[in-house]
Amino acid sequence: MAADGPFETCTEALDYLYRFTDYERMVKPRAAATSIFGLARMNQLLDFLDHPERTLRVVHIAGTKGKGSTAAMTASILRHTGARVGLYTSPHVEHVRERIMVDGQWIAEQRLVAHVNRMHPYLEDSLRTSQKYTPTFFEIFTAAAFLDFVAEGVDYAVLEVGLGGRLDATNVAQPVVCGITHVSFDHTDKLGDTLVLIAGEKAGILKAGVPVVVAPQEAAALAAIQASAERVGSPMRLVGRDIALVDEGPDFSVFTPRRRYRTLRVPLAGRHQRVNAASAVGLAEEATASRGIRLTPGPVRQGLAAVRWRARIETVGSRPTVVVDGAHNVASSRVLLATLDAEFSFDRLLLVLGISADKDIDGILALLVPRAAVVVATRSNSPRACAPDELLRRVRAVGQVEAVACESPAQALALAREHARPGDLVCVTGSFYLAGDVLAALASGARPPSS
Repeated sequence: MAADGPFETCTEALDYLYRFTDYERMVKPRAAATSIFGLARMNQLLDFLDHPERTLRVVHIAGTKGKGSTAAMTASILRHTGARVGLYTSPHVEHVRERIMVDGQWIAEQRLVAHVNRMHPYLEDSLRTSQKYTPTFFEIFTAAAFLDFVAEGVDYAVLEVGLGGRLDATNVAQPVVCGITHVSFDHTDKLGDTLVLIAGEKAGILKAGVPVVVAPQEAAALAAIQASAERVGSPMRLVGRDIALVDEGPDFSVFTPRRRYRTLRVPLAGRHQRVNAASAVGLAEEATASRGIRLTPGPVRQGLAAVRWRARIETVGSRPTVVVDGAHNVASSRVLLATLDAEFSFDRLLLVLGISADKDIDGILALLVPRAAVVVATRSNSPRACAPDELLRRVRAVGQVEAVACESPAQALALAREHARPGDLVCVTGSFYLAGDVLAALASGARPPSS
């Protein structure tokens, strides 16, 4: 279905898109690059495309932790109501096409080619005219998601914010409901160095009269979100206050002002995923209500049970247990350790670590290294990755631990497995890029042995 244009294959289209500024892969934005944040470039591109986003029924989700999982759960619940659902997330783990999904399927290669071909005249003109006019890779891909969701006739488009909220490319959409998951410290150089500032940026997605579902927060973050909601006139539903989460052993229930949803399960590890599920239930309720539909327990139960989300404390092998996770800040690393302690039984912890150079490396290491018997420092296939030798130096500065450096993520995993005993746990963590590299290596045949 590729539209008329210069590209015939997905590889050609993606090679072209990778020429555009991609802040996800830059350690520090270039001074000569286009202005980093702002919606002007995005709106100009959407003007050219006749604003496909304006026809979408959007669920818009921001936050520091859990927004991807919450988006995936919300989309799965909505799909199980019989609706057609688009899901836009970032970063990707396995392939960039997974960022744009319809009914759980990655965007087809030829559909992506068609969207890039449609934008090509505008993009070429922007390159000739002015750098300030040229969209970034993320903005182009976000526009491709809007085009695809319209072309596929989705009933709902669930959008995960890329970075922050107020000035994120996704914030051009007019949602029927917003969500804010847990806010913690990350991207402090761009969003601010206090929870109040960071939460204020996340709350920048709120719209007048549009309800917002908010996950449990630290007091400072909650106060900032509540102030933003009151200022714009956004009715707030708070998990733990308006939406109750009741743990019941292997099951849990979610009670909202509209309905009670009992005997729920989610296949993702960690109690924090139950909190994300409660947020997703609230979001799905508001989204269906916007169409005059009352959400029922069946789709909630089925949707949560069916959700699949890679690299979220994902078990990929046994004897030794091998877990892959994308934790990349202090808060998510703390959750990772708590989940390993609560839901896994193991003798020793061995870590395969790869962390982006612009993250709070020392804060992450201060949490993880004291728990580890062995650390293998490596790097993802990302320009932002901290060099293994530098990461190793910082690991050793934390404390006495057996530690080595290894350039290849696949070799790092193999080395950790060699050091592990059957009752140990090998955890790959520090970056979604590293998680993706390891999962790709496992898919290609380097699978951990199982009993």
